[in-house]
Order: sequence, then structure tokens, then C-alpha cells
Amino acid sequence: VLLTIVLVLTAVLTAAAFARFPIGTKDYNGFLGAIQTDYDLSGGTAYTLTLASDNLKDVDDIEEVVNTFKYRLDLLDYRTYSVKAIKNVDEAVKDYDIRIEARGNVNAYGTVDTATLAQDVAVVAAYGELTFYGGTEKNPTEKILTDGKVVADSAYAGSYNDGSNTTYQVSITFTDYGYTELSKLLKDNSEYYVQINLGETVLLPGSSALSASYINNKTLYITTQSEASAKQAALQIKTGGLAYKYEISDGVEISSPLGSNIELKCVLALAALVVAAIVFAFVANGKYGLVQLLSMILFVDFYLFLLIAIPGVKISLGGVIGAAFAIILAADGFFITNKRIKEEYARGKTVKSAVKSGFARALAPVAGSTGIVFAAAIILFAFAGGVVKNFALVFAIGAIVSAFTTLLFARMFSALLLAEVEYKESFLRLKRTENGAETAEEKGE
Repeated sequence: VLLTIVLVLTAVLTAAAFARFPIGTKDYNGFLGAIQTDYDLSGGTAYTLTLASDNLKDVDDIEEVVNTFKYRLDLLDYRTYSVKAIKNVDEAVKDYDIRIEARGNVNAYGTVDTATLAQDVAVVAAYGELTFYGGTEKNPTEKILTDGKVVADSAYAGSYNDGSNTTYQVSITFTDYGYTELSKLLKDNSEYYVQINLGETVLLPGSSALSASYINNKTLYITTQSEASAKQAALQIKTGGLAYKYEISDGVEISSPLGSNIELKCVLALAALVVAAIVFAFVANGKYGLVQLLSMILFVDFYLFLLIAIPGVKISLGGVIGAAFAIILAADGFFITNKRIKEEYARGKTVKSAVKSGFARALAPVAGSTGIVFAAAIILFAFAGGVVKNFALVFAIGAIVSAFTTLLFARMFSALLLAEVEYKESFLRLKRTENGAETAEEKGE
């Protein structure tokens, strides 16, 4: 009865992961259909940036401009994108255009958020000088902090919920000069308003009254009404404006730079790897491969669920490679466990006892290998960027799921299936050495 219940639940979860069917006026596309993919797999939107006619400064180093755009897109959490300098074929045009290609996030309605992407492109290409205004009234007009470098760093500081609504914070860390001068202004006034502009654009309006207590360890926190605006403001305060003024074209939809149907090809490649792992389990272990089959089904189901449940996961080609490594890690865990079971049986234990001891002995190597690769993935995620960062994130998630697959799912299915077949040696393809003799491994050979 328990086995039947577990199999039914597994079937339902698998249907939730892959089935597609209409629900009223909407479509249910399964876990697989809900996974976000990045620019290199799905394509995105292309923007062309052309130097404005009233640009005041010639471009000395176009590579530096390209690298500046890349740095700013990195700060806005774009991991796969393209930034290129393009030379016009018209010889009369001496300046380079900049072409930016990226993909926005999928919003709550299941469509790509091109509006926020367009705003982000405008932010990284913003032109002008960072200026601080202050005063005792809202919308201050008095220019302040003008005699030196003001900002040491700025970053998006997360969301804050006061019980009634959610706001999004920008942290501004001041230099010694900026901190000293702003502290004087706040100290001399019980309420003081600060407004930050980039050129003619207001980044953070002076809508909240500040006091000296607002600055903690040279850092000021200012709230905005959306996560996108907070990240954009943090970037512009941190990096300032470009030295050159660009005009931005309307976005044009483009396909993946890796070719047509690349998403489908990646899905088929990963599916083939899962099938290969299952076939190998049946070839090596006979009917006991059924445990690997059921365990791998749950592995895939939970893996897909986590890839959509964990915020910020967007699959690029690096993520596909990370998923492939996670599948191999899950298959290896099953191989280690089965090897331990056979060793225990060769020592003279019963099938039931050998299975129990085999899983117990597999705990340390499986947990150890998972811990090592997980730590390596976290280090890569912390210090790498682009597709490597995406590889690290997807692989880290898969490593945790693979450990659960070996130590929980496989053990559960082993107990249920072996009880059903009365722990027959043939089901596991077990062989005992003559008279329970030690194996070559136990002898140290």
C-alpha cells in the first residue's frame, strides 16, 4: 500500500513537472515551462547606441567604453549578454556605435519584461554628473557636497517590510569628506532633505526628511518603491554618468546567438544523460536499476521545482553544463551505494542487513563529495561572473538534490521494492564469495 501511494505521488509530481494543459483562459506549462532561460539560450532584445549630435567629447578608447558597459551590466545582475562596438560602413562616420543584446526577466504574467530591460540599458548609458542637493524643504535646490569625492560605494540593500507595505533600499557609503560634510548639515537641522541627481535626472528625490541618526558607519539608507529603481539608482550613484552622450534606439527582438532551437537541444541532451545513467544502472545492477529509475525521476522533479522556486535563477549555457554535472553526481551516488551493498553482502550479511549497512557506509563518501563540490560551487558563485556564475549556482542546487536522491529517495525505494520481492539476491544481482571469504578490496589487494 505504501509503495503504491509513493508511486502515485511520484507520478503526480512528474506530471506537474512536465505536463501541459489549459486551465480556464490560461495554460499550465509545468515546472519545465516555468524555468527562466537567459539571452544565450532564448535570445532577447538588441539596442543600438549612437553618439548624440550634441556630445561634447570625442571617444578616445572605444574598448574602455565597451568594458564600462559590461561592468555596469554585471552590477545589475545580467550574466549573459553581448556588448559590441560596431563601425559604420559609411566612411564619413568616424565614431563607433555600441550594440547591447540581453534578455529581461520573465514577469508574473509569463512574458519577458522588456520595459525594465530598456530602463536598465538607459541607466548604464546615462550621461551627466552626479550632484547632491540639500535643504530644509522637499525638492531641495541648494547644491551641496561639491568640494571633493563624495561616494565611496553604493549598492542595492534589499527589501524592507514595515507591516503595511514593502520598500526597497539603496545604501550609500560616503567618503570621509562626504560623511563629515553631510553630518554637519544634518546636525544643524532637525529635518533635512537630500536629493541626488545624475545630470538632469533625479535618482533619489528628497521626499524623506533625514536626521544625523540616519547615517550609520558612514552609510545612509534611502528607500524607493521598486526593486528595479533601487538597483538602477545604486548603480548610477556608484559609477556616475558616462563621459559620452549616447542616443538609444528602440529595442529589436533577436534570436539566440547559439542558433535555432538551442533550448530544445539542451533539454534533449540532459534527458539523454538521465536515460544513459538509468540504462547503465540496469546493465550493472539488473532489476535493482528500478530503484535508480524511480530515484532519478524524483531527482529531476525536485531539481526542476527548485530551479523555479529559488529567486534569481535564470538558466544559461553554463547552467546547462551545471545540470549535466549534477546528473552525473546523482548517478555516481547510486553507484557508490550499490558497491557498498555488494561489499556488505560479500562479507556474509543477509540481503536486508547488507542494504542497511551499504547505505550507512555510503553516507560519508556521498555527503563528503557533495560538501566538497557544493563548497567549490559557492566559491565560484562568489568570485566568478557570467556563465561560470550560472554554472556554479545551478550545479550547487543540483548537488544538494543529488545527495537527497542517493541518501533519501534511493533508500526509500530500496526499502519499498525489496520488501515487495522479499529481499531476493537476484533482484540486486548479488554474489557472495565462497564461504563468505573476504573480497580483494578487504584484503588490501
